Amino acid sequence: MTLGTKEVRTLTGILLRPLAVGSKAVIVHQGKITRTARIMAIHHRTAGEVCFETLDTRYYLLTGPDFEPAVSAFPAALAA
Repeated sequence: MTLGTKEVRTLTGILLRPLAVGSKAVIVHQGKITRTARIMAIHHRTAGEVCFETLDTRYYLLTGPDFEPAVSAFPAALAA
């Protein structure tokens, strides 16, 4: 789906690190790791959803109460 000229992506997953404007988001979803372009704005965060945007894409990340922090799910070597 597109919003004006921006693509809108809805993903279900977890963040591997906190979101910060100017940094890239690192998301685990569907067994894959996705890195976004640099974050331009963070719109809202709730217990079940995070909405943020990069230059070309608005992301809705559905985290839900069933997801656990990813830190324990991956070896430390992947985080470096």
